[in-house]
Amino acid sequence: MSLRVEYRFPGGSVAGVHVDTQSNPPEVLFSADPSGGPGCLWFNFRLSDDSPGGERPDKVTLTLRFLRNLIGTDSPAALRPVIRSKGQNWMRGKAGTVQIAPDGQRSLSWTIPYPAEAVDVALCFPYGRPELRTRLQKSKGYWSRDEIGLSQGGRPVSRLSNDYGSSGSKQPGLYLVARQHAGETPGSWVLDGMLDYFSRKRDNRLLVWAVPFVDTDGIERGHRGGDRYPCSLDHSWSVRPVRHETRVIQQDIAEWRTRCQPLLMLDLRATTGTAGDGICAVLPPAAEGDAPAREPGKWANVISEELGADYAAGDFKRVAGNGSPENAATFCNYAQTELEIEALALEAPYALCGKTVMTQKQYREVGHRIARAILKRAKSLRGK
Repeated sequence: MSLRVEYRFPGGSVAGVHVDTQSNPPEVLFSADPSGGPGCLWFNFRLSDDSPGGERPDKVTLTLRFLRNLIGTDSPAALRPVIRSKGQNWMRGKAGTVQIAPDGQRSLSWTIPYPAEAVDVALCFPYGRPELRTRLQKSKGYWSRDEIGLSQGGRPVSRLSNDYGSSGSKQPGLYLVARQHAGETPGSWVLDGMLDYFSRKRDNRLLVWAVPFVDTDGIERGHRGGDRYPCSLDHSWSVRPVRHETRVIQQDIAEWRTRCQPLLMLDLRATTGTAGDGICAVLPPAAEGDAPAREPGKWANVISEELGADYAAGDFKRVAGNGSPENAATFCNYAQTELEIEALALEAPYALCGKTVMTQKQYREVGHRIARAILKRAKSLRGK
């Protein structure tokens, strides 16, 4: 038996790996990689055994170490990674077992069937360029894909559009971004559902532009993507942008504004690691105080109603903090204060919406419902 852990592939990430083949069953101990930042959570690796003719055990134990040092893991039972055997589809794992060492250190373990050849393990369903290509192919030409600039690391930043619009048009417009934090793949799966819904409807009354991978460098490198030096992408949306990606997207938004009547800007994200009460909307702070901004709150109401109790958190509307320069430089606050365009962020959990264990199909369903809610409100606003 020769267990090997691999992560040198797009989106791959793991650290502190130790393989114990003497335990029964064999155990793979690992941690999420901080990747140069103060917080870590994302992991994505492949476990394989290419020993010729050797007998394999029936199971293997995966143990996530340093649980207290990870972002948002206060309810470990809700941390349920996804697993894929070679040639099979991704499956959601079950709740793990917390282990407490004599010195108080905590870890979380899952026992899984041993792979015939290889098994992939990730915090949540990965979403990268191959998954986006699949979505575009299924959309049958509805979406155009264009490069709008480069990332800070020199990678292309792509934008999707259902139309280019025209200068001075009064067509209502929607601008979407996802993956400001590279590891927040639930946001990508929700966007996938929205793209699917719009392409099925073939309704071009709404001009939709979307940047599916804001932190394209972090996604490729397998970073979590939050709060990394010199500044998290989500906190770089000042008038003088701190990150080059922000500059690129700000310029694209400026062009979009000339080609439509801006209706809404939406940021698709993930919750903290073990938050499991459902989808929530984070509203930019109002001009004064921490009360929800009036119009984004109306959008949140329509979306919450469409999501229903099976997906929406009980306290669906939440307000971003207003006290720090970081909070003042978010995507939504930039849209609201600098551009005077209504904006909100939608956050999807990594594993659970209440008692519902989230799959790719259910994330897409969430995206369908959000898109349907946006079209409904856009139609009602046109009727006024």
